[in-house]
Amino acid sequence: MSEKHNASETPIISVKGLTKSFGSNNVLRGIDLDIANGEKISVIGPSGCGKSTFLRCLNCMEDPTSGAIIFDGVDIADIRVDINKHRERIGMVFQQFNLFNNKTIIENIMLAPTYVAKRELRRTKRKNFFIKLKNIFRKEKKALLPITTTKAEITENAKKQAYSLLKRIGLEEKADAYPSTLSGGQKQRIAIVRALAMNPKVILFDEPTSALDPEMVGEVLDVMKELAREGMTMVVVTHEMGFAREISDRVIFIDEGLIAEEGTPAEIFGNPQCERLRTFLSKVL
Repeated sequence: MSEKHNASETPIISVKGLTKSFGSNNVLRGIDLDIANGEKISVIGPSGCGKSTFLRCLNCMEDPTSGAIIFDGVDIADIRVDINKHRERIGMVFQQFNLFNNKTIIENIMLAPTYVAKRELRRTKRKNFFIKLKNIFRKEKKALLPITTTKAEITENAKKQAYSLLKRIGLEEKADAYPSTLSGGQKQRIAIVRALAMNPKVILFDEPTSALDPEMVGEVLDVMKELAREGMTMVVVTHEMGFAREISDRVIFIDEGLIAEEGTPAEIFGNPQCERLRTFLSKVL
């Protein structure tokens, strides 16, 4: 388990009064949670309690009904915010991998960083076009924005990074394979390094082992444990109680759309306070 974090530190994510309703179904009924930089949080609870909805709200894949989600000082739940810009720094790993079956493994990993870098290059070139246009009428010419790369360099750098990430998880020989040829465990490891390719500040994991055969669970958990040891900020919705006990700084128990209890793994698993948590643990441990 990683070292405890100083409570005085500004949280990297601060959730305030988060609610989410689907029609008359109130799935989240007021979540408050601060997540420190480098902290590992496991989210547990019975099926249908709102765990996955909470996770999807953290990067606004689900728009909150009310409340605030402050990420790096910005309320990303505010509709005026460019959520795509901030989502680039919040990685997401899903239950069902969500790889593109018509692209090779290396193309899957390269896709997002290449798209984002080329988009920024286009924006810079467009801004420079308008600066040049306005400079025609200016006495004091405004300097152009620096352009330090090309499309070819962006692609080449993304490819090098993708190969490095594949080597990290021992799957570099699968670079040119397609997802359909991989096992479930291999697909999920690819999904994790695909998230890492964006150099995120936080990675969210939505039950990353639930779709795997039992013998494949360990290889995925090993990658996640390595990320935890390296200090990655992680929020993990999981049914793997042993994993939650081993890597978490805090464990959050959600029941009926609320945080019913939270604490260290020792507190949650060794001395649960609320009856609902005791009942839940008696069924899963």
